[in-house]
Amino acid sequence: MNAVDLHCHTTASDGALTPAQLVERAARLALKVIAVTDHDSTEGVAAALAAGRRHGVEVIPGVEINTDVPDTEVHVLGYFVDYADPILCGELARLRDGRVGRAKRMAEKLAEMGAPIRFERILEIAGEGAVGRPHVAQALLEAGYVSSFDQAFEKYIGRNSPAYVERMKFTPAAACALIRRVGGLPVLAHPVFFDRYGAIKSPFNLDAMLPELIGAGLAGLEVYYPGYDAVTIEYLMAVARRYRLLHTGGTDFHGIRATEPDLGGVYVPIKAVNKLREAWKQR
Repeated sequence: MNAVDLHCHTTASDGALTPAQLVERAARLALKVIAVTDHDSTEGVAAALAAGRRHGVEVIPGVEINTDVPDTEVHVLGYFVDYADPILCGELARLRDGRVGRAKRMAEKLAEMGAPIRFERILEIAGEGAVGRPHVAQALLEAGYVSSFDQAFEKYIGRNSPAYVERMKFTPAAACALIRRVGGLPVLAHPVFFDRYGAIKSPFNLDAMLPELIGAGLAGLEVYYPGYDAVTIEYLMAVARRYRLLHTGGTDFHGIRATEPDLGGVYVPIKAVNKLREAWKQR
């Protein structure tokens, strides 16, 4: 029985559940440990920690920082961060401000393409959370221009799609260094993915990237993730062993898409949490 999910999102970024609701759901599903890792935001962590104390669920304060390399993006998870640190909060606020401008430009591009959506509606959907492409996708879905989130990304706002807009640049190494600076452990999120035909792909060369990131403080790889089969997990574990990295995992739970696994729906060994905690205490 799975008791761990180290990759969860709330309404502080682009998740469907508030921090308290996320923890309540984790308790109902008998999860023992979750990490709140909102995109470019730690604003949901305090409420999640409070709910965790009420429901007997350990909540690891975390963040997921979206970064860019040529031709793709890289996500860096931070665990056990000092979520109220003014340096971290300032940098994340700067990234979130960039997200707002990005969403506005996407709305302008969509209007030019004949699929106008109101920028104000995107902000309404995002609420207090960090604005992201899922909010643009929701606006497109509401307006009837697409029939699913996946179609919104494929047709309009995916990286190689016509309404895509680059984010404000922030490198993976800078994210690792920032997470270390505020007492956390950086982990490279979902380092491989599956294309629409089921073939495994990597958006970047792991062996070329990892030495630089390790030099900047990278501590681990996300090894357990939706869609990762035994062969993929073993491959990533071999990479982690080669570079002496921790391995973590989770569902990347948002609670939005019908196709995503439920909270705790990806098995993560409890020993992965224990080793992560030990490494943090010894940092």
